Amino acid sequence: MSLHEYCSFFEKTHQNVKKEENSFIRIMTSNILHSRAGEPAKKNWEERVDIMSAVYLTFLPDFLGLQEVGYQQYEPFLRRLSEVYATPNTPLGEHPNYTYHEAEYIQNHVPIFYNKHKYRVLDSRYHLFEEQSLWGYQWALYQSRENPEQKLIHMNLHFFSGLPDQRKRGVLDTHRELVHLRRHYPSVPIVVTGDYNLTEHDESFALLLDGLSMKTAMHLTERNDNHIGWCHEVGSMDLVMGKGTYDHISITPDLLEVKLHRVLYDEQMVGGSDHNPMFIDVKLR
Repeated sequence: MSLHEYCSFFEKTHQNVKKEENSFIRIMTSNILHSRAGEPAKKNWEERVDIMSAVYLTFLPDFLGLQEVGYQQYEPFLRRLSEVYATPNTPLGEHPNYTYHEAEYIQNHVPIFYNKHKYRVLDSRYHLFEEQSLWGYQWALYQSRENPEQKLIHMNLHFFSGLPDQRKRGVLDTHRELVHLRRHYPSVPIVVTGDYNLTEHDESFALLLDGLSMKTAMHLTERNDNHIGWCHEVGSMDLVMGKGTYDHISITPDLLEVKLHRVLYDEQMVGGSDHNPMFIDVKLR
């Protein structure tokens, strides 16, 4: 199918495609799974980018956080999403040995996209957890074009999938940055999307949010998701269940009210990635 045909399919087969109220803000997280791209019998990257771009253009989040975007997907995503979305021009500050277009830097890229017609970027930062690491976070401070008093911080991250101690160092690194953001922007809502590689019951999950008055959005609204989990492989309809999801959206509930939490899943989407895209609709308090 074409990009347009995928959009039509998703619009016909899913509920909550359109936000119920214009005052709601939609945030989505989506891991596109770069690392298994070479496995046999998978859709090629152009088709996979079409599938996932159609998800984003159908559900139209105001803010979108992707994980595992390698160099062969980044430019195609930019082209397909460019009519609606832009990405912050964020230099890599801590590790000058990396440059923006080096393949090793964006093999595990965590780009953030925003609706450029509705928001503008006031500040942003990209950070790798270790100099030779491909794991890290990116955040941006946004201002509403319609209402300049309205601001929001979106952080997107991908923690290590390997050694727990290495992942914990990334969690503590991120926690320090979130503490700084909460202190520096006490009245600005914060949303943290990403593949945490942690379930909500893991010790490091509690460390990430410790003292921040932040919570995972899945506990702040009625959940009627039919599928919580991720597929064994791209194209599979079999889900890994029972251990809890690794993909999360955490928020500052003192500043945001969660109106809707959804995990997306169907036979077309699993052809694009082994992770289920997740979104929330929130309202400023």
